Amino acid sequence: MTSIIVLGTVAPSHAGSVTATGFDQSATIDDLKTNVPQGATITDTSCETVGVPSGGDNKFRCTVTWD
Repeated sequence: MTSIIVLGTVAPSHAGSVTATGFDQSATIDDLKTNVPQGATITDTSCETVGVPSGGDNKFRCTVTWD
């Protein structure tokens, strides 16, 4: 029972995040920012390049994190 109480009181490293994939890095980040709750502070934005199996344009997997 003690471990459950300890786990329940540990603060998460961030309040929230949202991730999406798109062909335009900037547009993907802008779209994700619309999902951040009003009054929250964006603490990080990051993107990684994701290859496309067909050999076409690369996609970007981006995440926006907030407190």
